Amino acid sequence: MRGSHVDIKDLSQEEKIKYFLSRFFLSSAAAMVAETVTYPLDMVKTRLQIQNELIKQHIILDSKNLPHGMFRIGVNLVKHEGVLSLWAGVTPAVYRQVVYTGFRLVIYENFRDLWKKNEGFPIWQAIIIGVSSGALAQFIASPTDLVKSMMQAEGKRKLEGQAPRIKSVNQAFVEIYKQGGFRGLWRGCLVNVQRAALVNLGDLATYDYVKHFLIKKFGFRDDYKVHTMSSIMSGLVAATMGTPADLIKTRVMCQPTDSSGKFV
Repeated sequence: MRGSHVDIKDLSQEEKIKYFLSRFFLSSAAAMVAETVTYPLDMVKTRLQIQNELIKQHIILDSKNLPHGMFRIGVNLVKHEGVLSLWAGVTPAVYRQVVYTGFRLVIYENFRDLWKKNEGFPIWQAIIIGVSSGALAQFIASPTDLVKSMMQAEGKRKLEGQAPRIKSVNQAFVEIYKQGGFRGLWRGCLVNVQRAALVNLGDLATYDYVKHFLIKKFGFRDDYKVHTMSSIMSGLVAATMGTPADLIKTRVMCQPTDSSGKFV
């Protein structure tokens, strides 16, 4: 998907609509598969973040017997909560990918093709477009990300020896609305948008820049080798830039609120 390129300026209005719709649904479908396959890693990461927070807050006093490290936490989840616990909250995560990935790719490619000139694609343009597309798409998808984080954070209650409160996506949306109203669905959206902007800066912008750099400077052909190298580089940069904001996002979204929607 990333490798193919069509100059939208040469398309008719009807062809443009078909092109953007196809890009939206194809990118969303690919993201749904990728999210489902890699979700256990995301689940373990969130549980690790929450566990460390509880230890620092002295809510968990005896941490010696707790598993540390991603592999041990994953094994502990399967052992005590079952294999399906690794996919707890995967439904809103898939919903998020449909909205977020579809919109961010369409927005990014549309802006890129409008700005791109024959002389190339400057890095400053890639940065601006990557940040903007990621921020806009994440703002739209923020409610689904909030529900995903809440369902993953039910592990916090289990670590505290309490029964889980949220068991379905619909229940999560209802609880959020009761606590904070319609605006509550966008709780933590600011840090979430900042995280998405950084991730897209490292993902889409880096991918495009590295791909064009390899083709232009080293004479590589626009094939799977270039796309693989570009994907590896963009993934490393995106993960590095997005991790600090991801930790903050998890803690903000999982922080309890009172009846007025304010943090307690």
